[in-house]
Amino acid sequence: MRLLAIDGNSIMNRAYYGIRALSNKKGVYTNALLGFMNIYFKNAGEVMPDSVAVAFDLRTPTFRHKAVASYKANRKGMPEELAMQMPLIKEILTGMGIKIIECEGYEADDVLGTLARLCTEHSDECFILTGDRDSLQLVSPAVTVRLAATKMGRPEVTLYDEAKIMEVYGVTPKELIEIKAIQGDSSDCIPGVKGIGQKGAAELIQRYHSVQYLYDHIDELDIKEGLRTKLKAGEESARLSRMLGTIRTDAPV
Repeated sequence: MRLLAIDGNSIMNRAYYGIRALSNKKGVYTNALLGFMNIYFKNAGEVMPDSVAVAFDLRTPTFRHKAVASYKANRKGMPEELAMQMPLIKEILTGMGIKIIECEGYEADDVLGTLARLCTEHSDECFILTGDRDSLQLVSPAVTVRLAATKMGRPEVTLYDEAKIMEVYGVTPKELIEIKAIQGDSSDCIPGVKGIGQKGAAELIQRYHSVQYLYDHIDELDIKEGLRTKLKAGEESARLSRMLGTIRTDAPV
């Protein structure tokens, strides 16, 4: 079985900002709807899936928001022109017979992660269609991420398998979680370790592979003392960031 699992919010967001504002005679904006369907048909035509599911976020807080009040606190609200299109895309997808999945307490990413795990366990293929690089951590022999973008109104996609991630990042998919735990992610208010950026985080994980190993052997690492001091000061933040940045694969869906 080949499953096309779509990150609904991410693709709608990419489509909205990738296509100029369009509206119908009633003043209802339609650019995100057009962009979403263009991206969907392009990818469905290439994947030829047996099944399709689209995951959407809910407005209710997730376990991450409950654990850390500042999580995604700096995110701006969804533009009204995009918000009015969200119920419409769900109506269109439902009319097409495409399954919509939402899960209270979890993000769409966690739904995608759970679907990816289930496909792996059942020897099925999973193709995750998203505009968000966070999902790259889910890549495995059974899971491919199709990273979507809309440029000049036209859908584009980059395929990420294990080899592509190693080529681009120099680590395994799971090790992307460890890099993010150290470098953080300002867009999601994930703090990381103060004073260590993307390059430094990547070099540490390429050498030592995990946050757990770094702190289990903190005094033995062959690193500069200034870097060791930063790691020690940021241990609690790194462990918290790792939890926030890890996509769950056990959402009750």
